[in-house]
Amino acid sequence: MDLFFYYATWLGSLLVLLPAGAALAALCWRMFEGADICLILGGLLGASLWAHLLKIVISRPRPVAVQDMLVAMPTDFSFPSGHTAQATSFFVALALVASRSLPTKTAVLVWLACGLVIVIVGYSRIYLKVHYISDVIAGAALGIVWVYMLNWFIHAVFTGGGHA
Repeated sequence: MDLFFYYATWLGSLLVLLPAGAALAALCWRMFEGADICLILGGLLGASLWAHLLKIVISRPRPVAVQDMLVAMPTDFSFPSGHTAQATSFFVALALVASRSLPTKTAVLVWLACGLVIVIVGYSRIYLKVHYISDVIAGAALGIVWVYMLNWFIHAVFTGGGHA
């Protein structure tokens, strides 16, 4: 399991999510879906910014480092989990876009897959001993709230209504 979670945690990293977001944005651009581009990239970047601002404001220390850790202890603060916030915002945005553009059965499968990735990333942060459970829960909540607020705002701007 060590190797699995060592690599799974990268699914919440900007090093993985930014290129993935750019690729999805390019695909949405080809389909002329400006709102989807804003949701995917704005969701990811906004959640990352909010998570890092909250880390500075709250300044919660990381868990005490133990010997033989699988990853180096990050140097920033612990609360909320940035990886979890980023993964949650990215994959919830992806699932929302899928809900609008795919058949219902396929969209449900996308939601389930995205939810599974979010849980795996969040759990990996605890498993790797770089976050407390509350950090991960707060990161997930931050990602969800940010994407749904952004989705509402984008819908209001692009369609003139606030009901998304």
